[in-house]
Amino acid sequence: MKKQVSPLKDSGLHSTGLSSVSLSLSDSYDETIIGKAASSLEDEAVSISWVKTKAGWDIQWVFHAPAPIQNLASLISSHTNQAFHENDFRVEDIPETNWLEESYRSFPPFSIKDFFIFGSHFEGSPPKGKIPLQIDAATAFGSGEHGTTRGCLEALLHLKESGFKPKHILDMGAGSGILGIAAYKLWKKPVLAIDIDKEATRVACHHRKINAVPAGETAMICATGDGYAARRVRGHSNKGFDLIIANILAGPLVIMANDLSHHLSQKGTAILSGLLVEQEPDVLKAHKSAGLKVIKRITHGEWRTLVLTKA
Repeated sequence: MKKQVSPLKDSGLHSTGLSSVSLSLSDSYDETIIGKAASSLEDEAVSISWVKTKAGWDIQWVFHAPAPIQNLASLISSHTNQAFHENDFRVEDIPETNWLEESYRSFPPFSIKDFFIFGSHFEGSPPKGKIPLQIDAATAFGSGEHGTTRGCLEALLHLKESGFKPKHILDMGAGSGILGIAAYKLWKKPVLAIDIDKEATRVACHHRKINAVPAGETAMICATGDGYAARRVRGHSNKGFDLIIANILAGPLVIMANDLSHHLSQKGTAILSGLLVEQEPDVLKAHKSAGLKVIKRITHGEWRTLVLTKA
């Protein structure tokens, strides 16, 4: 397919400075490969989504213009063992009035066991018996589609079903806030959602509001801070957190293992994600050294979620 660029000149619309990049792949690829390909340049993308259609797979990225198409083509080729070139991608400027529409179009509602995740464009009603989580895909930072977020949500449900009853919860590296919101809806206990990115904190606060989760010390607080050095986290160190959720990356998880253990209550539980299956040994070694042991593993494709408790 030919590369298509839609200029906004003379259209009467203003550019957001963002570009939508789309790629269609055949249904011969399994979801693990698609997820790995879609996550290419994850740090550079404003948002990423992929969806299965009757024709195959449709992947969409949103980048600040100009989009890094050459790098993307090279990475997709390495993940799929198929040669892709710049003209295989559809590239369009995103006009200001269509930014949400474009993102929503690639974010249909879906379920993860007892959770029902949907965007504000969804006009129906959540299925009876499901726990609704409204997350706007346009805000990025984690909508539940990725294997790491999915694993964390399943881990939360597992803990709930097993009778675990945390009194204080920490969502470390909260991103969209989806995990902290989910934890509050399961236990109705105080949640502290911390992220080093101010924009992520704004997004988490937005999602807290639209999910009707109260703000404050007895409900959910979204704050910006540098991990466990954040003022609100340090202020809680005497009591400790009964549940710490850390869906970040393997490297930071290893570095922060001792801090996590220090802030985890004596009978507390931690959910770790953002790591690849092959990265588990390093992450687990650091946390074993910090006095924790693994009690459950959840795997989605190449992504691993670990549930740990103090040994």
